[in-house]
Amino acid sequence: MDLSNKVAIITGAGSGIGRGIARMFARLGASVVVADIDLVAAEEVAAELEAQGYPALAVEVDVQDAEQVEAMLQATLERFGGVDVLVNSAGVGTESPIVEMLEEEWDWVLGVNLKGTFLTTRAVARWWIENGRRGKIINLSSINEQVPLAGESHYCASKGGVMMFTRAAALELAPYGIHVNALAPGMIETALTEEVTLIPELRAAHLKQVPFGRFGQPEDVAKAAAFLASEWSDWITGHSLPVDGGMHLIGEESYLWAIERAMGHESTIPRVPMCWPPGAMPEE
Repeated sequence: MDLSNKVAIITGAGSGIGRGIARMFARLGASVVVADIDLVAAEEVAAELEAQGYPALAVEVDVQDAEQVEAMLQATLERFGGVDVLVNSAGVGTESPIVEMLEEEWDWVLGVNLKGTFLTTRAVARWWIENGRRGKIINLSSINEQVPLAGESHYCASKGGVMMFTRAAALELAPYGIHVNALAPGMIETALTEEVTLIPELRAAHLKQVPFGRFGQPEDVAKAAAFLASEWSDWITGHSLPVDGGMHLIGEESYLWAIERAMGHESTIPRVPMCWPPGAMPEE
């Protein structure tokens, strides 16, 4: 796998999966733009890469803001002269039942996860088309593009949207030589999933849902991203690839009910089979 002479913009690269992808792409020869709303985190990742001899640029960006997205692109062009790969890894989520969810929560999650993917794709695709360039876009979806979670309706809606946006964009941009694919991670150990992976009861419940018996690491997703960024995926577009150790084959326990159980509030949990991991449903 070789990404030499490629320039990659990676949003959300200050932490988690995005950081893992930035590190992987740099090791494979790419010049990396570490874009994140947290500039300090972005600068730390970029400094780490540059200390190892890899070209990197830190950029502060809120992907919900079209002007900031355009500024990110311009900073990339000024430093590296072009862009070949866009990875839309910026993502957020909250835990809220529908009846308690704030409108601001819905807007934030859909704004970052879905609108942000659109704005960055639009900006980079415009530049490619105007300059007769080809490129590859990799969107970070989730197994929750298809697997629903109670308490995560906004997150599931955003990732379902990312999946369908990926397919529509792939169809629309293919005549210009632009590939658009998505990765659909399952449970990956990052700051975003700490509430599950660090609480023993929740960790055990979710591990039962992974056929390979472990949670994923950012590097697991980064390897798949490298494939989609490379020439090895030149005949693939409009695809969403699960990167989850097989979790999508079983499903995922809803955080909402898992947390309630961990807190000893089992009487509040609806008694339907899908709320319980295999073998854990209580006897009547």
